[in-house]
Order: sequence, then structure tokens, then C-alpha cells
Amino acid sequence: MSPELLMPAGSLEKLKYAYNFGADAVYVGVPLFSLRARENEMTFEDLEKGIQFARENGKQIYVTANIFARNLKLKSFRENFKKWVNLKPDAFIMSDPGLMMIAKEVDPDVNIHLSVQSNCMNWQSVKFWQQQGATRIILSRELRLEEIKEIHERVPDIELEAFVHGSICIAYSGRCLLSHYMSYRDANQGVCDNSCRYGYNIYKADTSKEEEFYLEDLRNKGQFYQIDEDENGTYIMNAKDLCVIEHLRELRDAGVCSFKVEGRTKSIYYAAMVSRIYRKAIDDMMAGKEFDRSLLLELDKIANRGYHKGFVAGNLSHHAQEYRHSTSRNYSQKFAGVVIGDSDQPGFVKIEARHRLRPGEEIEIISPEGTQKALVGRITNDKHESVPQAGGGGLIYHLELPIKPQANSLVSLLEKGGF
Repeated sequence: MSPELLMPAGSLEKLKYAYNFGADAVYVGVPLFSLRARENEMTFEDLEKGIQFARENGKQIYVTANIFARNLKLKSFRENFKKWVNLKPDAFIMSDPGLMMIAKEVDPDVNIHLSVQSNCMNWQSVKFWQQQGATRIILSRELRLEEIKEIHERVPDIELEAFVHGSICIAYSGRCLLSHYMSYRDANQGVCDNSCRYGYNIYKADTSKEEEFYLEDLRNKGQFYQIDEDENGTYIMNAKDLCVIEHLRELRDAGVCSFKVEGRTKSIYYAAMVSRIYRKAIDDMMAGKEFDRSLLLELDKIANRGYHKGFVAGNLSHHAQEYRHSTSRNYSQKFAGVVIGDSDQPGFVKIEARHRLRPGEEIEIISPEGTQKALVGRITNDKHESVPQAGGGGLIYHLELPIKPQANSLVSLLEKGGF
């Protein structure tokens, strides 16, 4: 049986793109109870529509409610859970034992997937959570291949899910308090401010003590934090992105049944591209083909901090950190828009622009079936007046193209650079 490709969906639009470009399943967060509370576009109505879309297309959908709740959230969780469970998603991703107890009280048959936030790292813990009613374990990111294999051998009757791609925190699977310490925004309550990504100045104190160093937070000048420094320098924790697409076969053979991608706050371009790339890698693997290394080049088209292979192949080194920049900078293409459909101008295509496009620029039109390159001809606005560029911002433009792409294809600008 082919492993499941599980993609993030931070909105109804991203959900549809992930499914259409190859995902078997998506996970969606619910406001106030998932770890993407600040940038969660998935309303209850959208969740209802998303579950309906999944059913119509024979897909799976999992609802993420994985915060570690405080007392004040227990009552509202019970009230909301009754509504969510009536929509009949395929599973709930959870980490808080108290919330799991409430879920089982509301619906004893509810399907619970243990969140990576619970840091399940050994087979004895897997057995414990299985006894508590979990049907799937989302494994801690820190596990090596041989550890996953032993877990599967000792507890073969439970599903194992593993992250294979996306941003990761420098903490045990996300249990980081850096944001809470610096900005009073708790990552474990869904409001992380990404303190680990920002730039800092370093100072050495003018004292008689040796190696007394301080960081100045550039977002709050004059605020200093005492730190240690080794022979390599001092680094705020800024990991490169996880990418183990080359090791899917080993993960499957070790017992992983679901390959999970991080990124509910990423764009529809990310959702579509990563879905399509990993879909091909999985299909090739199941067909007995060798890994197609061109897929690595495809992944480089997407904004990233550079890639590393996590702990799958062994312990990480300092090469897994990005020391120069706090944002995604590496990519070879830029998401430029979405094809709405044919224009009423012959030879033109109507697009919703997400980034600047100019006549004469080379673009790729990306659909689930394939990729086509084209040069942009004339550009007109919604009044069919010629304009020097499509300005982005979600406005509608008409592009003169030598090809006729299908609706909902993505437009990607072939451009080197960084944000």
C-alpha cells in the first residue's frame, strides 16, 4: 500500500490546491486550538466545505487541535469539539491529554492522531498513547531511521506518521519558549513570533569576567540577553528547512505510513508545488523506479532557507543552521499568479496576479499534469487597456500567451533573487 502524502492547508483555497496537485490527505487547524492561531484562515464554514470537498474527491482530512490548553480554554474546547466532531473529519490531531479526555467523552469512537508536540520518541511511549486511544503517532522529528524501525517492530498495530519537508523549530518538535521569553507570545499556545529567525547584535561586557556576552534584540533596541559563545561563534536558532525526499523508501520500509509536510502558513504555490513533487517521488517509489534527482531542482524553485535531512540519516551538524538570513531567500522562481480561465480577448489568458509581471518575461504555467514555459506578450487590465505590467495584489489582468493553460494553473516567474 502506498504511503499517504499529507499536506498542510491553512485555508480552503490551499486545501483544494494541495488535493488537486497530489495530496492524499490534508490537515487543517481550528482557530484558538491549533498552533497556527495567528494566521489561520480556516473558519468553521470553510472547514465544513473542506470536509465536503475531501469526501467528493475520495481524500482524507484531519483537524488539528494540538495546543497545550490552560484552564480557561477547557469549556470552550468542549463546546467547539461537539460541532467539529459532527462534521466527521477522519481524525483529530491532538497533544493535550486533558483535551483528549474531553474528546473521548464527547465521542468515544473519535479517531485521535497524537501530535508531534507530544514528543513521542520511543516504543514504550507509543504503547502508552495507544492505550489512551491514539490510532496514529506523529513521530518526534528527532528520531533516526533505526529508532523508527524499532518502534514499528515493537508496536506494529499502530500507524506511524513522520515529517518529511518544511520548516522546523530548534526545540523538541516545536516545544520552544524563546518567543514567550522575548515577546510574551507562547509558541505552545499558537502565537509564536519567530524570535529565532530575527537578527541580533552581540556585545562583550566590559568586566573582569571572561566570556560574558550579550545579545541585543534589534526589534527592541536596548534589550539585552546574556548568552554563551563557543569557538564557532554565537547563533540564534534558525534551522534550515527539512527535506528528506531522497529517503522516502527507507522511511516506508521502517514502517511510516504517512509522509507529512509542514506549512499551513505558506502560499498556495507552496501547497501545489510540494504536493506535486512529493506525489511524483512517491509514485516513482511505488513503481520501483530510482529517485529522480530533478525533483531536488524543482524544490529549489520554492522559497526556502536551504535544506537539510533532519535526523533521518544521523545527528545534525552546524550545517543544518542558517547563519546569514532570518527569512526564506533561496529560490529560482517566484509565484506570480493564478490562471482564472480564458480571456474574451483572443490569444489572452485571464489571471489573478500575485506578483509583478512584465511583457517579455519568461514564465512557467504549472498544472497537476505538467509544466509549460512561455514568454509573456502584451498585458491588459480588466478594461482591455494595455498596461506596462501586471502589478500583483490579487488584481485581474489578461496575458497574451502562445499557450492555452487550464484554469487554476499557477503562474511562476523565472527569476533569480531573494526576498
